[in-house]
Amino acid sequence: MNKKKHWKMQLKKQLRWYPFLIISVAALILFVYIPMGHTIEYSLYNVSIVGYGEKFVGLKNYRTLLGQSQFLRSLWNTMALTVMGLLTIPLGFFLAVFINSLGKGKTQSFFRIGFYLPNIITGVSVILMFQAVLQGDGGLLNSFLSFITGREISIRWISDVRYAKLGATILWCWMNTGYSMLVNLASLQSIPSEIYEAAVVDGATPWKKIRYLTIPLMKNCFTFLLVTGVINGLSRFTDLYILGTNSSAGLPGGTLQTILMYIYQFSFEVPNFGISSAGSMILFALVFIFTMINVKMTGFLNDEESN
Repeated sequence: MNKKKHWKMQLKKQLRWYPFLIISVAALILFVYIPMGHTIEYSLYNVSIVGYGEKFVGLKNYRTLLGQSQFLRSLWNTMALTVMGLLTIPLGFFLAVFINSLGKGKTQSFFRIGFYLPNIITGVSVILMFQAVLQGDGGLLNSFLSFITGREISIRWISDVRYAKLGATILWCWMNTGYSMLVNLASLQSIPSEIYEAAVVDGATPWKKIRYLTIPLMKNCFTFLLVTGVINGLSRFTDLYILGTNSSAGLPGGTLQTILMYIYQFSFEVPNFGISSAGSMILFALVFIFTMINVKMTGFLNDEESN
């Protein structure tokens, strides 16, 4: 009887917290799970106008997408831009090593805030600013390269199909390297100093300390940045949309059209909700795969089983 009474008291105590979760759970159901269910449903239908004239077509939308050169090109663009965007990880690491070497003080704080500043600035403002930086004629980047090389450089970073991805990657790195630096710095400063002191006693050079101590000990940090960087890269839209003169076609010549821009195009500009829903499910599958890779690489499931 005492055990039953104790169990009821514990249950009553725990139930006090559940009302605080109701709003969050209701919001998830209303704004995430129900729309996701409709997206799965629409991907199996031919839908031009929602609620009117839907026709079940099974997996036809998926076959259409996988046989369409425009979608395959957007898939390739997404993967290429995602991989190129991962350059923020090594850049953030080297910046973190540099800032950490300055010691704790105002100098470190100055550089830490300075490198993180692009993450605070509104994304649209940064993109509009970089349209001037990446201009072919008189752009700041070309002017800088011309000064360094001593000859005229006039690369059209965002209007030439040969350089558009590189120009978009320069913008992406400027916007996100500060975040990578901050995460790397936090992980770097969590490494016990005694390890480095022992390495110095053994005659380790600065390069050997980084190679054999710092990099292996920051494996989880790199994994986190890798997977989140891939997920963020797969969902790129705003910067590429504005760089392409507010067009989801991914100008120039479709070079910058990602899967998300393709979905937007067939959701709002040329409505075909069956096609766009199928594209959304393919994007969801890609993100899910990389999330599972994250779980595998971090050993989360193994930790749960051991507990």
